[in-house]
Amino acid sequence: MGNLVSFLSSWSKGISNSIPYQLKSLIGFGQYYTVIEIKEVSLMISQFHEGHFTNSKSLSVLDVEAVRQDYDGTPVLIVPDGDSVTLNLSLPKSALRSLDQLLEEEILRLTPFEVSEVNISYEITPLENGQVNVETHIVPKSKLNEISKRVEQFGLLPRMAVVDRNKLSDAENFNILGHGTDPAKTKLFFKIKAIIFFILFFGAIASPFVKLQININKAETISRNLNSKVTAIQLKRNKLIRLENQSQVIRNFAQNRTAIIDLLDLVSEAVPPTAWLTRYSTSNGTLTIHGFALNASQVLSELAKIKTLSSATFRSPIIKNAVDNLERFHITAKLL
Repeated sequence: MGNLVSFLSSWSKGISNSIPYQLKSLIGFGQYYTVIEIKEVSLMISQFHEGHFTNSKSLSVLDVEAVRQDYDGTPVLIVPDGDSVTLNLSLPKSALRSLDQLLEEEILRLTPFEVSEVNISYEITPLENGQVNVETHIVPKSKLNEISKRVEQFGLLPRMAVVDRNKLSDAENFNILGHGTDPAKTKLFFKIKAIIFFILFFGAIASPFVKLQININKAETISRNLNSKVTAIQLKRNKLIRLENQSQVIRNFAQNRTAIIDLLDLVSEAVPPTAWLTRYSTSNGTLTIHGFALNASQVLSELAKIKTLSSATFRSPIIKNAVDNLERFHITAKLL
């Protein structure tokens, strides 16, 4: 008897939970996406609506009409896990004012890419004690173009792309084809926008609200002017910080010029003829080099033979370019 009661209770809860979704589907309400996932030799197409995946099927040949008839919503590409890098940064909340600069520095430090070579999206999550966590998804533009071309061969043109399949409900905020945003701020913006809409609506009906509407418009104008001034000040501040950092780098180089050049000569002589360096730096007793090679592992082996270096390792995974068959490497080693 107890098992029967438990079963009926679970069944009734399942029915009640599904009613809102079924009602939204019936009237066509809610956000629809056509989800595109890359498999080995085909694509997996699914309909996404209100957190639910339906009508999933494999697409191995060009069939544009079938996709248009059976699927609704903006095409969204799911970037494969192996084609992206995820960084989690724990920062003081005050550091968010310089978030773009911090992300640029972390991308240079932890990946073999310049910030101009990648697309990023990020999510900011509040932590305790005034800290925040910034989860950043990084996808090389070359890899994103390669994936997009493969999808376009099936007649599909994705307008958005996300790294985390679980973030589809908020795909516009986590779109890797656009710029990173703070989802919390974006949601707050849309809530404020909805409130203003209703105020304007009732203001058109009752005359007392007309004056309120005018005041709101004035406040928005003042806010935009203040925001533009704050943005200009922030840009100048960031430029000043960047110039100070560059000056410090120049001073450090002038103090250690002879040792750095000697070390660069050793590294250049050790690198095989089939490889070349694109970036070279030393900091806190660590040598960092970036470059291309037919065999990146051979470069690592030759660096290990230099007596003034130790613990030579790959700082990030080797990226192989399918066009020219070159391996892009990012190596660090301790200075003795």
